[in-house]
Amino acid sequence: MKYPRVGFLTASLLGLAMGAQAADNCDANQASMNECAGKAFKQADNDLNTYYKTQMDYLKNPANKAALQDAQRKWLAFRDADCLYQNGKPADGGSIWPLLDLQCKTELTRQRAAQLKAYTECRDETNGCRN
Repeated sequence: MKYPRVGFLTASLLGLAMGAQAADNCDANQASMNECAGKAFKQADNDLNTYYKTQMDYLKNPANKAALQDAQRKWLAFRDADCLYQNGKPADGGSIWPLLDLQCKTELTRQRAAQLKAYTECRDETNGCRN
C-alpha cells in the first residue's frame, strides 16, 4: 500500500519539475510562450507606469497634469484598439491570439514608455524641451 503513494508522489514532483523547466523555456509550448509574453508585457507596463508617474510628479500646472492624464487614457484606448485591429477578435484567433495580443501590446507599450521617458529627461527649455 505504501508504494503506490510513493509512486504518485514521485510522479507529481517530476511533473512539477518539468513544468518549471517549461516555464523557463519560452518556446516549450503555447502556454509557456503566453507566460513569457505576459511577463514581458508586465515589465513594459511597469516601465510605462514609472515614467508616467515621474512625469506627473514633475508637472505642477493642473492643466498640464490633466492634459497628460487625458492623453494617457486615450493612448491606452488606442493601444488596445490597434492591437484588436491587428490581431482580430479573440474568438477568431485561436490559441495563438493571447500571444499575439500580448506581443502587440508590449511593443506599443514600450514605444509609449520611451516617449514618456523622453519627457522625464527633457527638463531644459533652452534645449527645445517643452515639458
